[in-house]
Parts: sequence; structure tokens; C-alpha cells
Amino acid sequence: MKQHQRKVDAVFNSSKDMLLQHRIIIDALRSFFNASSEVTNAEFSLFSKDLLKIKSAVAFTLTPELIPAFISDPDYADVIRTGAVTKINNRVDKYILNGFETILIPIDEPKMPYLIYAISHERIQQKIDLNIDMCEHFILGEKKLDNIGCSVIKQSRLAGILNSHTEQKLQLKQYDVSYTLTVDTIPTRKELLEMIGLVLATSILGVSFSLLLFYIIQNRIKSDRERTETDSKFALLSTLNHEIRTPINAVLGYAQMLKNMKSCNNEGQVTLDKIIWSANLLNSVAQNTLTYTKAVSGPLVLHYEDVDLKEYLVNIKDYYQALSGTHKKSLILDIDDLPQNFFAFDTTKFFQLITNFINNAFKYSSGHTVIVKVSIKPNKKHLDTEKLSADNEVDGYIRVAVKDFGKGMSPESKLALTRPFTIDSQSATALKSGIGIGLYTCKKVIESVGGSIKIRSQLGKGTLVLFKFPYKKSTTKLEIKETTEYTTNPLNQITNSREYKAKSNDQGLDKRVILVDDNLFNLEVCKAMLETAGFIVYPVENESDLFNLLKDLNIKPEPQTNQDHANLIVLMDYKLADTDGLSIIRTMKNRGYWQIRYFILSANTKDEIPNSESFKDIDFLQKPLELEILKARLKIL
Repeated sequence: MKQHQRKVDAVFNSSKDMLLQHRIIIDALRSFFNASSEVTNAEFSLFSKDLLKIKSAVAFTLTPELIPAFISDPDYADVIRTGAVTKINNRVDKYILNGFETILIPIDEPKMPYLIYAISHERIQQKIDLNIDMCEHFILGEKKLDNIGCSVIKQSRLAGILNSHTEQKLQLKQYDVSYTLTVDTIPTRKELLEMIGLVLATSILGVSFSLLLFYIIQNRIKSDRERTETDSKFALLSTLNHEIRTPINAVLGYAQMLKNMKSCNNEGQVTLDKIIWSANLLNSVAQNTLTYTKAVSGPLVLHYEDVDLKEYLVNIKDYYQALSGTHKKSLILDIDDLPQNFFAFDTTKFFQLITNFINNAFKYSSGHTVIVKVSIKPNKKHLDTEKLSADNEVDGYIRVAVKDFGKGMSPESKLALTRPFTIDSQSATALKSGIGIGLYTCKKVIESVGGSIKIRSQLGKGTLVLFKFPYKKSTTKLEIKETTEYTTNPLNQITNSREYKAKSNDQGLDKRVILVDDNLFNLEVCKAMLETAGFIVYPVENESDLFNLLKDLNIKPEPQTNQDHANLIVLMDYKLADTDGLSIIRTMKNRGYWQIRYFILSANTKDEIPNSESFKDIDFLQKPLELEILKARLKIL
């Protein structure tokens, strides 16, 4: 009986795991359609190819005329077209397809109202045929599948005496689907002898062996389930990340505009600070998801820029201190003596790392103080070059230590360093938020660029995070004013926005700006900000309106030699409905509009935009728009 139960548990758990994988894949496909305004055949094929890599199923959509349209695997196209739709009370009920068990799922896609998920009978047959020492009987609708073991058991003399029978229903409740699985077993001659021997001499050893085997099977099923769920989350995060960041930018833009107007009383200013703080935390989660997708796909590339490191760090401190009333904690910044020169490093990635660790200290620590100590560690020549970053000419490392005085990290929390999507559900101090990829992403980023990270934590004494980030000595000598201004907007990674001693607006630079964005909220925010700075703004939503506006403004094409005498500014959103900003700018230049100063405005950083390095004459700005950065790029005093 125990032998039978062990086999039954293994078979049922394996079948449940198979159905769980199918359910996760179906959920991911539905989310893919629901999260996108319009899905193309190429996008559907690319997305579903990875999800259906086990090739035990095929997915396709139906048009309103109930004709197959998008198909995940073109090899099944001919088979799928032989199927037919059945209806009950004039409503679509099922898609009958020979050789497949189908699930019909309504989706939020006007041109394709139905998604069909078809599970191959042949694949199921192959799966159950692997178990030759038992009879597996699968009932899928009107289809009945028996494995090879059924015929063997029927012919056995022991079947009527020692046959053990178990039946169970397997359900996908979300999609109103149920299957029946029965398992019949009889012991072999060898198994009978072994059972007698185990009962007489080694019963304890037999029980232990059964439990161990059961544990191995359960552990394997659990690992497969975790891997499948992680892959599904990864696919969804990649698809939804860009959609999330656009409304975040709008919230930050509106809140900052209200704060700059100073029209609120003190209580209102505190509320605005809380809105900005919360939006930045949400943006940090979105940035982590995007960095996670890049980090797991391969090594990251560093983009160096010259920065006054001390002022850069002071502005980070000022930002947290300005919002001390929101998080009820204070930040202490301890900076070692730094050389009197600029440092070149990747400010985007460095900002993400240091603010992630500070935010964690604020969120999860029960203490009231967080200490950040920063020092410079020059690169020692005798270090093994294989341990350096991909660019082995780094001059040293920025060493950052973030210390809090809270309750420390639990063993479950520490797993987040090596296992994505891990959340400490037992922590009493943790905010029940986040998706569990922050620490994992930081570790991946630091190691990918050649740095290192250590975390020391003791329960009741707090946590210390140490990480090293590569830098180069600055090669550019910047002539700046005595007064240096910086933007303190975390969404722009505190990009250095020095106002250069340069030629001002008397070289013919026009303060007319054509603003191109298909998001009306972003369009309104940027227009208002630019107008307060004295710019004349012409907002348009698409490429067609842009070229019509150029005609209305009597902006005519000019020779390429006039590109240094820009008389118009175009501020272009990168991600538009039907195209992207770089493609539109390329079209404008092909038509001869060389006298325009072009800017790309995006929720992404420059290194996240494909082929951005090939556009040397285009400036890249990050949302929300920061006027001081724009002025510095335009060299407006």
C-alpha cells in the first residue's frame, strides 16, 4: 500500500505541477494582452516563444470572425486551421482541435477577443508513458489516454487481488477546466520479496527510505515551480516596466511644480514632500525591475561622466534631510578627504545603488539614524586584473558604507541577495511592499561592473552594507562659476548641471521649443515648466502634427553646414505610440532640418536606449524635465 501511495503522490504532484505551469503561462499571456494597448503578431510570437519553450502546448488568437490569427508556433498553423468553434446559446463555448485539449480565454483585445491555449494529447501521452510500472488513466473531456502500464496490469494474475486504485480530479478553477486522473498499481515479484524482507528485518529503514524519496520528489517539484514562477514574473516585469514609469514621471512633475509655486501653506508643503518621497520610492522599484532584466541578461556597461563627487553626495544628503519629516529618520554623511578634482563614474548606476541601500535602511530599520561613510580606494597595480571591471583601466573604487541601527536582517531577508523575488514575510518592522529584487539587483549590478559588496547584520544591532564602485580620474577640465548648482531630483540621478562660462543667448539661439509627446499629462507638465522659464512652447502629439507645425512656423530645410546655428529646439519623447523619437529625428535630418537643436526626453537613461551612442549630436535628458540641466546643455546663463 505504501509503495502504491508513494507512486500516486509522485504522479499526482507531477500532474498538478504540470497544470500549475500551464496556468502560469496562461496568466502571463492574458496579462500580456491586458497590459498592452495593441499587440502585434511579432510581439506575440516573441513573448509566447519563451513561455511555451517546453513545447507541450500552443497558443493562438481568434478574430471576431472566429478565425485563427496570431499563432505562437507557425509549425502548428495547418493543424489549427482544421479546428472548429462550438457554441452554446449562440455564445462561443470551445474550440475543437483534433489532438489537443483546448482552453478558451476571453482577452482584452478588440481585434482578437479570444485566446486559445491548446495542450497536446501527444505530449501528455509521452509523459504518462514514462511510468511503466503503473497504470495511468487520463480523462480530458471526451478524450481518454492510457499509458503502456495499463495493458501490462490487465494481463497480470495479481491484478484482481493486489491491485490498488486511486482516482483524483485535477482542476484549473480560474478557467473552469477539470481533468480526471486514475492510477492503478500492482507489486512486482521483486517488490513482494522486498516488502516481506523490509517488514521482517528493516521496517525502520524502509520508512526512512520512503520519506527520503518523497522529500526528493517534493523538493524537485518545488524547485521547478519556483523557477517557472520566476520566469513568468520576469516576462511580466519586462513588459510592464515602461508603462509604470510614465505616470510616475507625471506625478513627480506635477508635485514639483506645486512645490516651486510655493502656493501651499506649511502643511501643504509637507504633504507635497510625502508625495514626492512616495513617488521616488515607486520609481526606485520600477528602476530595479528594469535593471534586473538587464543584469540577468548579461554584463552591464559603464557610462562615465565627470562629477564633483563631494557636491554630488552632499545633494543626496540634502534630499533625504529635506524629507526627514516623512520618514522620521536622519541621515549622517561622513566623507573622507577627497582629491580636489572631478571623478568620472556612472552616476545612474551609482545613484541607484546608494539610494537603494539608504531607502532600505529607512524602510526596514527601527533606529532613528542612518550613517553613510564614503571614501576613495585607489586601484593597486598588483591586483589581479581579472577581478577588475570590463574596462580594466579604472583608477580606483568609491567605497560606500551604509549603517543603520535597527533590528538587523533575518536569515530569510539575507536570501534576497542570491534569490530574486524573496520577501521577508516574518519581519515585524518591514513595510509589506516591494517585489523582492532590490538587494539581488544591487548585487548583480555591483559584481557585473567589477565592484564588490558585503553585508554584515546582527539581530538587535543593525545592518552594515559595504560596496565598492569603480571610477576613473576626470580627463576633462571644466571651467565653472564660483557658484555651482545641482539638481536634487532623484529621477535624474542628481546629474551635475553646472552653468558653464560660455556664450549666452546672443548667438541666435531661439527659445522656441517644439515639444513632442503622446502622453497628454507629460505634455502639460513640460509645457508649463518651459513657459515659466521663458520658452515659447509648441506642443504636438505625433510625427504628422510635427511636420505640419514646421510648415506653419515657416521652418524650412537648410544645408547641413548650418547645424551649428540652431534657431529652434525640438524636445522629443523617446517612446511614442507608433514609433520612437530617434526615428523621427532621423527622418527630419533626412529632409534637411539640420538647423534644429535636438533633445530626447525619456523615462529611461541614455544607456537603456538602443543605439543611443550612434547619435552624437543629440542630447539625452531623463524625465521629469529638469530646467537647469536643459539650460546648461543650451549654455543659457
